[in-house]
Amino acid sequence: MSGSPITVFNDFMNTTGPTYLSNAESVINEAVKNTYAFSRLLKEKGTERTIQGGTEIRDVIMFDDGNTYDHYLPNEAFTWQNVQVTDTISAPWRFTIDHMSWTDQEVELNISAGSSKEAAKVQYKKLKRIKEQRLWTSITNGFEADLWQGTDGNYAQMEGSGGKRPFSLPAFITEHLLGDTGGDAVTGEFAQRGSEPTGWVDVMGIDPSEENRWSNQVEFYDPTLPDPNEARDDYEYADHNAGTWYSGGIFPAFDNMFLKCQFVPPSTKQQYFENTVLNRQMILCSRLGATQYKRALRESNDLLVSPSDPAYNNPTFSGIELMYCAHLDDAQLFPLDANGRQRTEHDDEATCESDTGTELTAIDPGARYYWINGSYLTPIIHSRRYFAKHDVMRSPAQPFTHIQPVDCWWNLFCNSRQRHGIVAPLVM
Repeated sequence: MSGSPITVFNDFMNTTGPTYLSNAESVINEAVKNTYAFSRLLKEKGTERTIQGGTEIRDVIMFDDGNTYDHYLPNEAFTWQNVQVTDTISAPWRFTIDHMSWTDQEVELNISAGSSKEAAKVQYKKLKRIKEQRLWTSITNGFEADLWQGTDGNYAQMEGSGGKRPFSLPAFITEHLLGDTGGDAVTGEFAQRGSEPTGWVDVMGIDPSEENRWSNQVEFYDPTLPDPNEARDDYEYADHNAGTWYSGGIFPAFDNMFLKCQFVPPSTKQQYFENTVLNRQMILCSRLGATQYKRALRESNDLLVSPSDPAYNNPTFSGIELMYCAHLDDAQLFPLDANGRQRTEHDDEATCESDTGTELTAIDPGARYYWINGSYLTPIIHSRRYFAKHDVMRSPAQPFTHIQPVDCWWNLFCNSRQRHGIVAPLVM
């Protein structure tokens, strides 16, 4: 075989791109196999919704109809109005990069002296597939991690034109209440509507305090439970347990959130998975949230689903799947108590500090449930930098190492915050 194997391999990498990085449809299909929330947000949307150009991502949104409806008498003169009711929401492009690399040694030593072209090609394909699998796993894991970035201290990084971070789900869905001044968290003026994240002024150029429809839905539940191992009066225990699940617990909060987010229940489980519009409705939670919901199901039923199986696999609410997201297990997203206390009343005695913690260390410890409608939340990718694969280059500091960068310009775009919500704990 003529030529150096490393030279031929570099040419091979330059001229034969991975299929799942070559076009929009392919990468979406691959993402479905490898990610959770990110893939569901992309699934079956097509290039017309996920690929854009331009200097930034924009959309027009209408918060008010202008109220031009009126009544009239015959022959009455009319006063016509040209009401301007639209606002522009925008998101800057964010630039991400990953790469494949290989050394002279790992290529040259895998090609035996005197190997035929076909034998060498087989080895090249094997090495290439390993490199691409690692690269794609790294990219998809990075995208998934970006979805759960904390917003604390990241206003300029996410909202600003000079920032580096894409928007995350907590930027659009927050349990921080709109109009909350530390009073009763349940009966405030804008109770149970999520404002901008703490420390933010606006979201995608719109201030929720000026346009309260630009806010997400919020419902609270009492996360406290009686200890089943504690000595108790059976009647009191049953009453307490019913109060937890039925009057102030997860289920009534889910009932309210389902109506607030205008979710549409599928008629069958098969329809939920086959109908892409219905499948975009999802409830995301941590392992704590998934196990807590299963426990609530068991407590609420007299009999197990199966006499020999206490598990509730793939639990749903009104046909909508609860999806476990591992990133939520340790995500530092929720407000801590500045005095190291947990809130015990709906007042401002427990003051939130700017730092954040996990679900279990937050000011109100307990599982959070993110209600997402993927029809109104989409990762948008730039048409000129759709996983662009660049030429192989040699590292100046490591002359025997070769690098092939892949970059992608994108951001997470939300065109209706009120179609999403969060069910959060509030210690009674």
